[in-house]
Amino acid sequence: MVFLILLLLLIIIFLLLNINAKIPPRDYVKEALERDEKWRQDMKKKKEQEQWET
Repeated sequence: MVFLILLLLLIIIFLLLNINAKIPPRDYVKEALERDEKWRQDMKKKKEQEQWET
C-alpha cells in the first residue's frame, strides 16, 4: 500500500514538473513597468478630467 502511494506521488510530481516546464517564465520587471505606466496614464487622464470639470 505504501509503495502504491509513493508511486502515485512520484507520478504526480513528474506531471507537475512537466507542466511547469511548459509554462513560459514571467518577467516580473516588465510586468511592473507596464502596470506603472498604465497607472501613470490613468492618473494623467483623471487630472485632465478634473481640469475640464472645474
